[in-house]
Amino acid sequence: MKKKVFIIFAIIIGIIFSFSVCFAADEHPLKDAANTVRDAVNNTEDAVEGAMHNAGDAIKNSTEKTENTMENAGNAVKNTGNTVEKDMTNATSRTTNNDTYTAARTSTNGNATFMGMNATAWTWLILGIAAIAIIAVVWYYSTQITSDNNHSRRD
Repeated sequence: MKKKVFIIFAIIIGIIFSFSVCFAADEHPLKDAANTVRDAVNNTEDAVEGAMHNAGDAIKNSTEKTENTMENAGNAVKNTGNTVEKDMTNATSRTTNNDTYTAARTSTNGNATFMGMNATAWTWLILGIAAIAIIAVVWYYSTQITSDNNHSRRD
């Protein structure tokens, strides 16, 4: 077995050393390889530079849009403040110039009734009916389960 391994190893070594290729003797393959690597690096550099430029433009555009949105919001708030100020000035000038303005009461006084009952009585009536309905449903389903359990045994 050792002889076979030694012979195979010797044949492989002989084949490896029987061919001699010297890359340094011919300059063109090395120059071509160097140029290929240089071109690849330049192309990669250009691609990264372009991507960074595009990303920078996108960030700049979004910043400008945000700035415009904030400026528009500020102008809207300012205009609203001016409108409120103008309305307040008009309202105060009307009341100071014209003393005949009176406010009419628009809310109810709590005495409104429907079928002789006020809102509180109606609320308690509806809650009572809902409670009775819930109790009835629970009782009905509990009797159904009990009935099913009692009649489920068929001997």
